[in-house]
Amino acid sequence: MSKNILSFGAHPDDIELGCAATEASLIKKGHTVIHVYVTSGEAGSQTISRNDLRKTRESEARESAKVLGVKEVIFLRYPDGLTGFTEMMRIEIINIIRKIRPEIIFVHETNETFPDHKIVNDLVLSAVAGAAGPWFQETEGEPYSTPTILGYEVWHPLNNFQFAVDISDTIDLKMKALSCYESQIGPTKYDEAFKGLARYRGVMTWKGKYAEVFEVIKSDNILNK
Repeated sequence: MSKNILSFGAHPDDIELGCAATEASLIKKGHTVIHVYVTSGEAGSQTISRNDLRKTRESEARESAKVLGVKEVIFLRYPDGLTGFTEMMRIEIINIIRKIRPEIIFVHETNETFPDHKIVNDLVLSAVAGAAGPWFQETEGEPYSTPTILGYEVWHPLNNFQFAVDISDTIDLKMKALSCYESQIGPTKYDEAFKGLARYRGVMTWKGKYAEVFEVIKSDNILNK
């Protein structure tokens, strides 16, 4: 049976860095993936204006999604450089979760130290809890509890993870998707770093030539069934 999968990222390219190859494997199995970017990464340059960079990074995210076969990309367009989240932000994500009713959510792992990533983790997990119960009169849709929530690594490799996925068959799709982010990998070769990390994870977990690893935040439903 086809699953709905929601992936949340603080900035365009976070999702691809953290879990794109796993997503590609799930898409190949017939599951539906939707990306949600909380900000558009418009603060990520000292030489490009915020407005121009927002347009560029959103365009790159759409092209990357096409490479992976992602069904939809949602841009919430909250200001880059998050210092916290509001009730309105939580309500918006509750509404998305209740509308999509995902079997799996991917999000930044809980011990992230990069501020925007940590705030998005807190925001999404707060919204997951809110979506599950009969609270918040401002929300839409029926309560829904997401069975599986997995935290992916970006800024800092996970010290402790509970789940690893063999991505040997989809690592090339991950790299092709990352190549769409020229504004990011042009100045800094994040793509090369993450291919090296995937190779390390593959060797050290014995999963395959390449692997992605995850923090299991919640698991009522195993990913590879």
